[in-house]
Amino acid sequence: MKKKSVSLLLLWLLLSVSFISCTDHDVEPQAWLNNLETLLGQGTKSTVEGWIDAGLDDEKTKEAFDKSGDKAALFNSLKTAISIYDQRVYIEDWDHIPGIEKGNYVANGLKSGVSNASWANPDLDLSASDAANFADAKADELSAGTKIYRVTGGNPAGGYWTAQIPASVGDVIGGTAVRPAWNNFSKFYVYEVPAGQTLKVWRGTTAAQQIADGVINPFLPGKAEQIFIPFVVRDATFKTLVKEIPLPW
Repeated sequence: MKKKSVSLLLLWLLLSVSFISCTDHDVEPQAWLNNLETLLGQGTKSTVEGWIDAGLDDEKTKEAFDKSGDKAALFNSLKTAISIYDQRVYIEDWDHIPGIEKGNYVANGLKSGVSNASWANPDLDLSASDAANFADAKADELSAGTKIYRVTGGNPAGGYWTAQIPASVGDVIGGTAVRPAWNNFSKFYVYEVPAGQTLKVWRGTTAAQQIADGVINPFLPGKAEQIFIPFVVRDATFKTLVKEIPLPW
């Protein structure tokens, strides 16, 4: 009887330790959120939990807040970020931003603007600021029936396009070196050069870009071909021919 009682006591102790261990494991991950809410105010915890439920990595989020010297600023940056990819930049979750490349960024964009003598129109020049987004660039005239494509959450008739349909958001972020802070990648547009017309553009290899100011590693490699349409070409008629189509991914 005594032996049986000892065995039952040991079993009870084992179950108690297991229960406490499981309980601690369940509660502990919430402690940092409770502390953050105490610091930043009511609603902070539920907001962060909403981001995590939407796909933000909980460990990376916790790590970012733990090491941040200005938690209010980090919270505001995450709150105003234009997409989950933009949020991932703020928490340095590089493993979940498609298209980026690990390594040190080295600028390889053109150092000055480019003009085309045969066009004889300075309004069609590739400005220095836009040339910096190209590793190489040449003037071209797209023939009638040519289709070009643009992924954006902003201006449908912006300057940068591709001749190929991107297969994934990584093709846009990495291949055409688009920072997540610039684009929420939510809409897809096509433009077709009308019959009997051509479209004057600049085309070439996309230059590398920093993924964010002050971040050298990782970076956006570029390397895909991109097309730039001068502002003067993107007139009212051009804008009416830009059509939204479903995202390709």
